[in-house]
Amino acid sequence: MTDINPVQGAVLLAAAFTVAFFYSSVGHGGATGYLAALALLGVVPASTRVAVLIANVLAASVAWRRFGRAGHFDWRVLLTLAVASMPGVWLGSRVHIRPHTCELVLGMVLATGGLILLMRARWQAEDQVPRNFYWPAALPVGAGLGFLTGLTGIGGGVFLSPVLYLFRWVKPKTTGGIAAGFIVLNSLAGLTGTGCGKIVHAGPLLWLTLPAVVGALLGTQLGARRWSNVTFSRVLAGGRIFAGGKLLLQTAG
Repeated sequence: MTDINPVQGAVLLAAAFTVAFFYSSVGHGGATGYLAALALLGVVPASTRVAVLIANVLAASVAWRRFGRAGHFDWRVLLTLAVASMPGVWLGSRVHIRPHTCELVLGMVLATGGLILLMRARWQAEDQVPRNFYWPAALPVGAGLGFLTGLTGIGGGVFLSPVLYLFRWVKPKTTGGIAAGFIVLNSLAGLTGTGCGKIVHAGPLLWLTLPAVVGALLGTQLGARRWSNVTFSRVLAGGRIFAGGKLLLQTAG
């Protein structure tokens, strides 16, 4: 890992707070944002993966609690997806791919998912009735999402939210609560797959968790309690399109 000077440290503090604020407002931990900020400063992905997952767990835990207390959560959906995804996360975390390939996969998924969410947000009704949750279909979906989550080294909320919107298993804001729980469980599974040695080496970057938690505490207040379903959906979609487009431009360059 490259040394981080005081100016870079200040930039990372601000970036971690901003990322956590906006990502947590829609139930996410912000792994893709933390990775992008660290990459811009030349910190190699191998040395950041564990620190990002730990920050992800803490920020998403705040979101999980806030969305759950506001009534935007469904244990049945989360547990069904998590049971299938966690073994896949562990397996994916053992596979190493080139950073360029990882960025390309993330960019494509984020941009596509963002467009899906944006189209659905145009007709999303506040009183929309979800479809029946069909758990046999959710198991293979969870397993696939888990492997992709472990492979890319993030929590998986960016993959899960568009799927929940596509199948319409829950209401819009409930996707935030479920995604937050999904991120926490999968990030813990990913940390298990990386091994204790890498957790120790992540020490110098663990201070990023402080601004991440503060940002999450503020961001979740907006997403869980103040925004309408339509606003929630549009913010979620806009963040994905921006992040996905940025990653695709970066890999193309």
